[in-house]
Amino acid sequence: MQLAKYVKFREEQFGGVLFETQSEKVFTLNAAAAAVVRELPAGGDAGAIAARLKQRYQDPSNTIEHDVALLIDDLRTKGLIVEAAA
Repeated sequence: MQLAKYVKFREEQFGGVLFETQSEKVFTLNAAAAAVVRELPAGGDAGAIAARLKQRYQDPSNTIEHDVALLIDDLRTKGLIVEAAA
């Protein structure tokens, strides 16, 4: 997965911002959502991203996995992320 062609990410103190340049829509992200977006360049699906975050933040529950899956689905539905070109 990767950010769509016309989407820019900027980190902020509160988390981050996704700016979709064609429609000029701005999406604010809390710190947890920004952490997910920062993981996109490392590759993998939602499960791989969740596993890296789970290890980094040492969360023994399945909360991270669930939240990452929901966020990825929402970002994909809004056209903010797409599958990486092979």
